[in-house]
Amino acid sequence: MKTTKEAAEILGVSPRRIVALLSEGVLAGERVGKMWLVDEASIARRLERASNAGRPRLGSAACQTRFVLKNRTHSIMELVYDSDIREFTWAGPLIDSERAPLGLAMERDRITLPSFNVWWKNRGIPEGRAGVERLLEEAGVSVPSELAVRSLGLSLSDQYWLQPEGSDIEWRDVNFFMSDFEDVRVASWEGDSARHPDNTSDGNLPKHWVIGPDGTRILLKGGIHANQEPYNEVVATALHRRIVPDGSYVTYWLERLDDEPASACAAFVRDDEEYVPAVYVASHFRRPPHRSEYQHYVACCQELGIEEVEDALSHMIVCDDILANTDRHARNYGVIRNVETLEYRIAPLFDSGTSLWCTKDLYDLRRGDYSFEGKQFKSSPAKQLMLAGDLSWLDVSALDGFVDEAMGILAQNERIQDRLEHIRRALEFRVERMVTIREALG
Repeated sequence: MKTTKEAAEILGVSPRRIVALLSEGVLAGERVGKMWLVDEASIARRLERASNAGRPRLGSAACQTRFVLKNRTHSIMELVYDSDIREFTWAGPLIDSERAPLGLAMERDRITLPSFNVWWKNRGIPEGRAGVERLLEEAGVSVPSELAVRSLGLSLSDQYWLQPEGSDIEWRDVNFFMSDFEDVRVASWEGDSARHPDNTSDGNLPKHWVIGPDGTRILLKGGIHANQEPYNEVVATALHRRIVPDGSYVTYWLERLDDEPASACAAFVRDDEEYVPAVYVASHFRRPPHRSEYQHYVACCQELGIEEVEDALSHMIVCDDILANTDRHARNYGVIRNVETLEYRIAPLFDSGTSLWCTKDLYDLRRGDYSFEGKQFKSSPAKQLMLAGDLSWLDVSALDGFVDEAMGILAQNERIQDRLEHIRRALEFRVERMVTIREALG
């Protein structure tokens, strides 16, 4: 006798389909308590009938490829990818639900195809990124999600990857944390884009991963708006260094990418960790009607065993308020999970480039419009700041000289010289406002 899960794996269907076949009498079995046991002979007959009917094995068509989704060395689920429609068309039951992508398993034993395809699409390069057409053309694919498949989904943000069925490829052979990028051979063709973590880096800004002299994996990120974003990242680091604890932020410095200034930072997850964006943390648990988005996210983190969540969120809210960060959406903050121990911690602050009014028209800056909207829990900066608590952790004296330091960094960008005076005034206002609020709260 086989369990419904075992029978489903043999027949290439879902456990629910097995239960339906039992109810219809197509499969023989017996109920033991709340579970079904399936007669092995009836499973064999079902396979034989399918074979005699000429039904091809799922994943056997020329356009289909069978994979096992793995998290480091742990098998998560079987998948079939169809290159004609450029989507996964079948997903088997979860083999290891604890290490499956957080927030995707809407049922206990499986992840739905629509949710998995959305998750996979977000692993690829956004279609709006500059230069994506060239990469796709070089790879001979039409959409970024297929480029990610060609790269087996390998990333420097987590440990998920696709192992082709029947392949002897192991995680230690192909992961970008341990192997030189040029040594990672994951496709049958030789284009550089087939073996590079750039293929699974999200965001619309130009990005490129390199390996430093000491083996550190370094992300180079360019800019769009007069190339101000890289300088903003360095300004954010200057602010974080002043007012939030060491280790709670990613350090950025200036390098060059395609002969243009770029921000640089080291990968902030180790080879046994994965970054989990807040959007998946919040969707892992059902949100009660009475909870706000903020309250729900805090509760979800606490349920995962993460301490001092509200302190970390307060740090993020205050820094984003001072910097006028307009792009702190639910994929730009989150948690880090250890793949082996399944322990969680808060992810460090990162990705503050779309700030300091870099998207604001110069005309609006000249007439004193320094307003902005956020993308965290509230679009209004004032309402957002109310979630930061009493700010007892904030030492406002540490902000002395910050505006001058920030302007010294921004002044290195020759393309924004006509904006500097306005950015200074706006930043002085944000700092003075924060000092006033902190002093009023005592």
